[in-house]
Amino acid sequence: METMSKSQLNAFVAKVGASPELKAKVDSAGSIDAVVALAQAEGHDFSAASWTRHLRG
Repeated sequence: METMSKSQLNAFVAKVGASPELKAKVDSAGSIDAVVALAQAEGHDFSAASWTRHLRG
């Protein structure tokens, strides 16, 4: 995984962990692409593949 993408992913995961509202949005997202779009709306840029790897982690 590219370092920038990984740092963006880690920052988004931390933000989700600190925000029950954002966590609810992620939990209710209908697809990985929806999670990535939500992350982008929050200012974080990573791929669907990065999110999938994170989930498998």
